[in-house]
Amino acid sequence: MSHNGFNTCQKRHLGGANVGKYLCGACGKSTEENRDFWVNLKADFLGIITEICTRLRLNHVSYEVIESIMGYLYPRDKDTIRNMVQCAIDEMDIPPVKNIQFVHYDEQHPKAGRNQKYRLTLLDSVTRQVIADELYDSKDADTIESFLRRNLDTQKQIFIVTDLYRGYSDIFKRVFGNKVIHQFCLLHLNKLIVNDFPRKTSIEQELIKYRLLNIFYDREPEIEFLSCLIEEEKTMKQRSDKEYKSWIKEAKNAFHKFVRDLELKRRRENKNLKQRDYYEALNNFKILKMQSDSFMISVRKRLAKIEELWPNLTAFYFVDNAPATNNPIENFYSASLKTHRKKQLEELGIKEQIKLSALKKAGVFGRPQKTLLDAFFMFIPFLDTG
Repeated sequence: MSHNGFNTCQKRHLGGANVGKYLCGACGKSTEENRDFWVNLKADFLGIITEICTRLRLNHVSYEVIESIMGYLYPRDKDTIRNMVQCAIDEMDIPPVKNIQFVHYDEQHPKAGRNQKYRLTLLDSVTRQVIADELYDSKDADTIESFLRRNLDTQKQIFIVTDLYRGYSDIFKRVFGNKVIHQFCLLHLNKLIVNDFPRKTSIEQELIKYRLLNIFYDREPEIEFLSCLIEEEKTMKQRSDKEYKSWIKEAKNAFHKFVRDLELKRRRENKNLKQRDYYEALNNFKILKMQSDSFMISVRKRLAKIEELWPNLTAFYFVDNAPATNNPIENFYSASLKTHRKKQLEELGIKEQIKLSALKKAGVFGRPQKTLLDAFFMFIPFLDTG
């Protein structure tokens, strides 16, 4: 073999390396030195660049902003960055969730441009990992049923938490038969209770509201505070409207401060609202039901609805460690595709954010094994110093 010059391997901004060529004197065949070292150096460097861009996308940074950031590190245009990120995401697999017992199901309604889309999500209650998170053009019963059959074992006993949409129960029965326990989210119930009352409530209405909220959660401190104001409100109502409005404003401000202080105290002590046991909840509900004739019609309707849905609202009491709310999936939604972002992305962008969020939940994004500087230092012998 005799040396026959070289080929040059180059990468813009990083340098170049000469790869020797050789000629066989006997057969005249031309060969080249192995250039895998150069391919590996480029792959390491560009792999870290891709990881940086992927982390930025995970945190909702636009491709335009990523392009401007890359201008300080290693210039890439936004189309190249998009292709790098999407190829990297496609190659990542979400680890499957095992031993699924408790599941949270919910839907989100993002818009891809002007087209309404529906995001269906299943979340494991124990590990908080995503079981399935998919985008559809419809959320009719057939779509939901197909989604559940593909992603859950229909032959195993399962406990599912949802919001209070009535159609879920029939769908679950068709999919799981008698192997499903369906729990309605108590947080969603509380939101509906609050919405049953006007924004500007009287003290009497506020008291009834908190008595309803007191069915499943301990709201006795708030009830005691409001009860002390009831007689005073009756007296103030007999005075002029101006005096009553001034009084109710001060009273509501004092009450809201009291509620806020209770919330801050729970946060400092790392506690949640105390949940009632089953018999306390049942007793509180029965008392309200007996007094329902004196309540406004929206409250009577809400009590009737609670009575109708009682088995699904209290299912968690009879299964050890079962969740009572859909808080984990609500928190996941708020972190993965925020409200204002739901209307800003095209379909591809929505799917990208959905998979990135699932990968994050699964712990795929750990600490980097190598920094960008580490990869860059490997190119120092090949830098063009001219």
